[in-house]
Amino acid sequence: MEKLHVDIKALESMHRFGDILEEAILGIQSEIAEFQVIRDAGDCIGPHWYGLRCRVTCRRSGTGLYLHIGLIYYPATRHGLMIELDEQNNRNTYGWVVEQIKESPEFEISREEQEYFKLFLPDAVFEDMSGKMRKEQTAILGKFVKSGAEAMVEAAYQTGFTLNIQNLKDSLGLVKAFEKILLEAESEICDAAINVQDKDNFGQYAQGFRYTLTNQKQMSLYAYFGAIYSYKKQPAGIFAEIDRFSNQKEFDRVFNHFKPSGEYETATGEEGFLKLFLPREKIEQLNAAEYEEQTEILKRFLKACNEAMAQAWEQGGEQ
Repeated sequence: MEKLHVDIKALESMHRFGDILEEAILGIQSEIAEFQVIRDAGDCIGPHWYGLRCRVTCRRSGTGLYLHIGLIYYPATRHGLMIELDEQNNRNTYGWVVEQIKESPEFEISREEQEYFKLFLPDAVFEDMSGKMRKEQTAILGKFVKSGAEAMVEAAYQTGFTLNIQNLKDSLGLVKAFEKILLEAESEICDAAINVQDKDNFGQYAQGFRYTLTNQKQMSLYAYFGAIYSYKKQPAGIFAEIDRFSNQKEFDRVFNHFKPSGEYETATGEEGFLKLFLPREKIEQLNAAEYEEQTEILKRFLKACNEAMAQAWEQGGEQ
């Protein structure tokens, strides 16, 4: 082990660096992207990194990147000031950015790690910036973040679609299956009634059907079952949901008493929505099965979602 060295002023400078970095990003003016600093995210600071999260949104397409910006000093990788795009949080854009990003004298590209793509401030610039006045440091940091983030946004913007005729047939088959599942939905504690006429059944990034979920205790929830697939926000997949707009009197009652389950993955990050997704491993099972088993998988999923919402509603009335 290396000998320890304690430099209190350097540690204090870490805190000052974070404040100046935030100030620099908030001051960026860009025609290409919008910047939102998220400094209280749980993974902004750790044992070998110090920084903040930043959501960068393309002004033309609305595509969002979730970046980690700050200092990195993990022993096995390059050290310095980085802008990091990780695959886990940017599945729809990661591969394209890694392949299509254009080089710039403002940053150095690092592809050392498979799941983490980084742009570094050149070491000479980083060293020269140390000790300068706050105003100068803010300008240097802002210029670096602006150039790096804009380069990533430009690369992500170039992502095209990949479709064939079979994909279109698959889409129709999936919709027909959703309708079949809702028409045949069974449960001992709740009933589902499909609304095939609702204008919201099919949208730019969702396909499925609205339905009314009821029980024998005056519950009436207006829900949705289908697939959601926006490249601008995640998650995507086969899901069931309720929203506050359609359930103004009942949404909080369900939301506040909802319980997790292995039958679905819960997504609550979007305000006013409770989304339940078919787990990825179940999608793999679905694709490997024959049609009859596929419909059974979907029936079990929808039944679990409906009963979980009904049970949450009942529990909410007991409080």
